Amino acid sequence: MRFFNTILLFSIIFVLAACNKNRSAGQGYVQSQEDTTYTVHYARGFQVKKQVGYTIVSVRNPWDTTRLLQTYILVDKQKEPPVNLPQGVIVRIPLSNAATYSTIHCSSLNELNAVDIIKGVCEPQYIKLDIIQQGIKNGTIANLGMASKPDVEKIILLNPDAIFATPIQGWTYGNIEKTGIPVLETTDYVESHPLGRAEWIRFYSLFTGKEQLADSLFAITEKNYNEVKAMVAKTSRRPSVLTDIRYQGTWDMPGGRSFMANMLADAGTLYPWNDDKSTSHIPLAFESVLDKAGEADIWIIKYYAPSDMTYESLAKEYKPYSYFKAFKQKNIFGCNTAYSDYYEDLPIHPDYILKDMAYVFHPELFPGYVPKYYKKLSE
Repeated sequence: MRFFNTILLFSIIFVLAACNKNRSAGQGYVQSQEDTTYTVHYARGFQVKKQVGYTIVSVRNPWDTTRLLQTYILVDKQKEPPVNLPQGVIVRIPLSNAATYSTIHCSSLNELNAVDIIKGVCEPQYIKLDIIQQGIKNGTIANLGMASKPDVEKIILLNPDAIFATPIQGWTYGNIEKTGIPVLETTDYVESHPLGRAEWIRFYSLFTGKEQLADSLFAITEKNYNEVKAMVAKTSRRPSVLTDIRYQGTWDMPGGRSFMANMLADAGTLYPWNDDKSTSHIPLAFESVLDKAGEADIWIIKYYAPSDMTYESLAKEYKPYSYFKAFKQKNIFGCNTAYSDYYEDLPIHPDYILKDMAYVFHPELFPGYVPKYYKKLSE
C-alpha cells in the first residue's frame, strides 16, 4: 500500500510539472512533446495546435495580420477540462446545438454531415438547403432575423453551444457578445487562394468532431482542382476575360491578387487587372473598364434574376454594355444565382467552379462536359 501511494505521489508531481512546463511567461502555452502536429496547407486565416487534452484554434485578424482576431480553446465536452487552460474562448466539443449567420456556414456543416446541429439561422430566405427550409417551416429551426442585427432574445432562448458568424471590418456583434455564447468567427471569405478558402472545411470539422471526413473531402477537392489547373496549363491559348457588371454606378472588379483573379489564372485566362496588387475588389467607373477590357475575348457574368439574362436584356439594362467586343461577338456566359448553387459551392468546391470556367475558356479540353453554372447568353 505504501509502495502504491509513493507511485501515485510521483505521478501527481509529474503531471503538475508537465502542466507548469507548458507555461511560457506572458505568452500562454507552448506545445509539449506529446502534441500532434496539425498542418494547414493553403489557408492563411487559421492555425491549429493540438495539445494534450485540448486544441488551440487561432483565427488571424485579416485587417491587421500582426494580430489574432480570436483564439478558441476546444475541450471535449465528455471530459473534465484540463487545469490551467491558456487564455481564449472555451468551446466544448463536439457542438450539438449551433446557430449560423450565413448560407456558407450551413453549406459547410451540411458538407460534413453535421447540418442537424443547426437550430437557428439568420436570413433563411437566402439558404437553399431543403433541410433548413423544412426546419424553418416546422419550427425545429429558428429564424434569427438579419445577420446584421439578429434577434438576441431568440438566441438566448435557443441557448446554442456556439454561433458561427462572419466578421466584417468595423462591425461588432452588439448584445450577442454579452450572452457569453462563443462566437466562432469565420474569415474564409478573405482567403486569396481558392484552395485556402476551401480548406476552411477543416476549421468547421474541429468543432463538430468530423476531422477525418473533412480531411478526406478536402483532399478530393485539392486533387480535382489541381487536375483541371494542370490540364489548362498545357495549352498556349489564353483568352482575355472580363467579369460581371456594374452595380449602382460602380464596377467592382476583382483585384489582381484576389480569390477570383487567381481562379481566372488557374482557368487559363489573361485577366486585364492581373498586375494589380489588391486582394479584394477595385471600384471602377464604366469608362475605365471599357478602356482596359473593351477588347476582352470572353465576358462572364453572375446575376440574380427570375429569368435568364439575354443580350437584349443586358443592353436594355445599360446600353453601353453593347460596346464590348464580347457583346458584339456573342461571347458572354452567364450564371443565374437565383437557381444555381454557385455561391454555396464556391467556398467549398472551387474545383467545381474552376472546371466550369475552364470549359468556358477552353471547351476543347473537356469534350462532353456539361457546365453546372455558366451558359452562353441567348439573343
